[in-house]
Amino acid sequence: MIQRIQTVYLLLTVILTALLFFMPIASLTIPNEFSYQFYTTKVIQEGEPEVFIAYNWMSMILNILITVLSILIIFLYKKRFLQLRLCVVNIILLTGMLVLMWMQVRNMTTELHADRQWGFSLCFPLIGIILNWLALRGIIRDISLLKSYDRIR
Repeated sequence: MIQRIQTVYLLLTVILTALLFFMPIASLTIPNEFSYQFYTTKVIQEGEPEVFIAYNWMSMILNILITVLSILIIFLYKKRFLQLRLCVVNIILLTGMLVLMWMQVRNMTTELHADRQWGFSLCFPLIGIILNWLALRGIIRDISLLKSYDRIR
């Protein structure tokens, strides 16, 4: 299980999506007023006591789903075709999460008339898409290798 390269790629995806729970995606600043930090789980107002504003339920649930699905894909190493399909689903979910986060920050920016600064963690879903694609290629390589062994027998 761990000796397969796609396991490493999927484990890196798990780490990146888990980091999204703790790193801000964007910082919104209203001129001469407050600053807000936008996470996948919540929105907080910066200051000496950080003030909780709201939960981001859709992106939080999507992030949990992507993280759990990536862990599940790692442990389905004996069912390669199911692993292949779930990898494609995970790529679609990561793409949806990237679009969802961008739309949520954009909508909040226009509502508050704020200036936004994107965080580095916005790139994590894109990196996760690339890592899932590499894992997908590794799974396809495993399937073709096993088919060639069956032909030899």
